[in-house]
Amino acid sequence: MPPLYRLVEVGIYSLLNFLPLMVLALYPFRHRLRFSKTATVGLVVALSLVQIFLGWQAAFFSTNAGLLSAVSTLLYAAFYFFAVKVKVGKTGFTLLLLSNNASFIVITSKCLEGILFPSLAYESYRWSFSLCMLMTEAVVWGPLFIYMKKVYTPAVEKEPSGLEWRYLWLIPFTFYIIWYYTLYGNSTKSSLELALEPKNTIALFFINAGAFLVYYIVALLVIEQQKNLRLQENNHLLEMQNLQYDYLQDKIKETRRYKHDVRHHIALMQELLKKGEYDKLSEYLNSFRDSMPDISERIYCKNTSVSALLAYFAQIAESSGIEYKVSADIPDDIKIDITDLSVLFGNLIENAIHGCVSDSAKNKKIIIRAKADSYSLCLAVDNTFTGTILTDPEGGFLSSKRKGKGIGTESVKNIAAKYNGVAKFEYGDGMFYASVMLNI
Repeated sequence: MPPLYRLVEVGIYSLLNFLPLMVLALYPFRHRLRFSKTATVGLVVALSLVQIFLGWQAAFFSTNAGLLSAVSTLLYAAFYFFAVKVKVGKTGFTLLLLSNNASFIVITSKCLEGILFPSLAYESYRWSFSLCMLMTEAVVWGPLFIYMKKVYTPAVEKEPSGLEWRYLWLIPFTFYIIWYYTLYGNSTKSSLELALEPKNTIALFFINAGAFLVYYIVALLVIEQQKNLRLQENNHLLEMQNLQYDYLQDKIKETRRYKHDVRHHIALMQELLKKGEYDKLSEYLNSFRDSMPDISERIYCKNTSVSALLAYFAQIAESSGIEYKVSADIPDDIKIDITDLSVLFGNLIENAIHGCVSDSAKNKKIIIRAKADSYSLCLAVDNTFTGTILTDPEGGFLSSKRKGKGIGTESVKNIAAKYNGVAKFEYGDGMFYASVMLNI
């Protein structure tokens, strides 16, 4: 049985090597955890105890430390992939990014120990190593946390329109291979001997700095793409508002023309009435009724913006021969950003109309159901569609108008994620079903 102070030394090293890495890995996805925060903290504590136990096994009771190190890595990787509810590409990128930095911290700490405590540097898991690791982490993890908070987290919080994260994880994976080869691919020197030579640590510092610069640029590019996507959404919303304005202007002109011509109609009807030509008068009245413009105001719900959108698309649907049914209960003071609300309704209904117009089915219809209360907004837009649905390998819907994912469905998914909600798209039996639930 090893002495107590050695058990404490190994335990402290295990915690320093595991906890900061796990905290930084969970931070960008703290709002996308599979379990509650309390349960997640409990699981992290339990996993920390397992890491300490494996550290003791590797230091005192086992001859195969490499195998135990692999088991330790697999355990925290498996926990991380399971605890975070995001795509594997994002979690893989995050874990590899932080693992590479953790390797740099270990090498730098051992080099620093060799300079400050040369007599202890060749021993495993001594207090001197933990002290040097604590100093190194104080220097490295601070800037890294700022990067994770200010740059990386905004990049992973939303989903771009492409398949970026399916491939971006290969960047830190490439640097991981470089690290692995540098530490374990040298047949003449052990990793300990390499770490104790300052020139190797300096070389690895520049490799890590270059890798960090690449990570920084990648995050900025993803953020820029998200801004472009948001700009496309706003432009699309502006186009819809312009179309609504044109529609209202046409209605105003039509009403003015009707008011201008109505006195001529009255004069003619009076003349027919004087002459007793009642059949001609009846025929003329029927013709006049059919020619009257539709000046009635359609109000679908109390929210004026949503009601205006529903009324605008009602005209398009009717002119396209599409049956249009709406059941909406949206209050005017709903606590959802008006832009998000307009993009949500506009994209789903526009996609439904496009699906009906491009479909060969005879009885085309769109059914819209929407209801909001103090806690949530539920929206369902169903439309007939018997054509072919284009999807990517991940199950996302591809645009029929351009190459790549459909901006409309991706915008809806982004809005659902923003409000911790869910967006579902299904199709079958000649219908396409889109449904969204937002938490308010």
